[in-house]
Amino acid sequence: MAKEPDKTEKATPRRRQKAREEGQVAKSQDISISLSLVAVFLAFVFYIPFVFRKLYEIFIAFFSDPLYYLPEKNSWVYLEFVKDLGILLAPIFILLLIVGIAANVMQVGFHITLKPLMPKLSKLNPLPGIKRMVSLKTLFELFKNLLKLTVAMVVSYYLVTYLLQDVFRFATTSVYDDAAIIVKYSLIMILGFAMLSIPVAVIDFFFRKYEFEESIKMSKQEIKEEHKLYEGNPQIKSAIRKKMREMSMTRMMAEVARADVVITNPEHFAVALKYEKGKMQAPKVVAKGVDRVALRIKEEARKHGVPIEENPPLARALYQACEIGDYVPENLYQAIAKIFAKIYKKRLQ
Repeated sequence: MAKEPDKTEKATPRRRQKAREEGQVAKSQDISISLSLVAVFLAFVFYIPFVFRKLYEIFIAFFSDPLYYLPEKNSWVYLEFVKDLGILLAPIFILLLIVGIAANVMQVGFHITLKPLMPKLSKLNPLPGIKRMVSLKTLFELFKNLLKLTVAMVVSYYLVTYLLQDVFRFATTSVYDDAAIIVKYSLIMILGFAMLSIPVAVIDFFFRKYEFEESIKMSKQEIKEEHKLYEGNPQIKSAIRKKMREMSMTRMMAEVARADVVITNPEHFAVALKYEKGKMQAPKVVAKGVDRVALRIKEEARKHGVPIEENPPLARALYQACEIGDYVPENLYQAIAKIFAKIYKKRLQ
């Protein structure tokens, strides 16, 4: 349950994931018990005839074995009997194991964690234990256990009462018939408990789900803090973006210093190109910008003696067609070739 009055908001997906990792899930043990009872009933219905035949064979073999009458061989005979009995009952235990696992997977999915088994110092504090004694959970557990006890008493009473009506008939029937009657009434009892335990299990499951939802509720402040932690403080994110832009600008200006030419529209666009013959398939855009960034590119070019060529149509075309690191498109080769030829001619003079 929510322990603080301000925890009124539904848990976020991250809070739910954290609770799941810690082993906090909405799970009812009564679901597993009910399904196990149903599974045992069905298993007995289809498996009992086979068990009877096998038990009959085992007892015949056991008591007809000559070694049974030799005291020094008794232990070996008993071990063989226990082994045969274990093999016979193994499918029932395997079925119960599978049903138990399936019941848990149905409720919470496949999840294994050892965190609930880890010791916690907080559990040594007696105050939470005292609070739990008078909690809604305790009252529900008391009600549920009383309901289970009542169901068990009612089923047992009517079944035993009905069985006692034929108790004296056992003296006139064979052992095999007596065993069949006992198995029959045992199955009826198991089925009765199973059918009556299902509503209790369903109620328990929904209560556990409600209790789990209440226990992981969050306050508005906790949601804000989680958002800041995982999504980032807006001011910090803004500062990081600003720093990244500055770093990107610094790297770009360093490339301008090594460029071969800067092609500009005198007022708005600037694109820096670099070409290494034999290493590049075409001139590459190493920097570009508009307005204030274009002015910085031109300033950096003048600072390092990089030629600046004014060609507004070409500057706009390069800016729109290329990103930083792209090679210039083929349709602009001729115009750029003229500029590079002009630059190389000046260098030779």
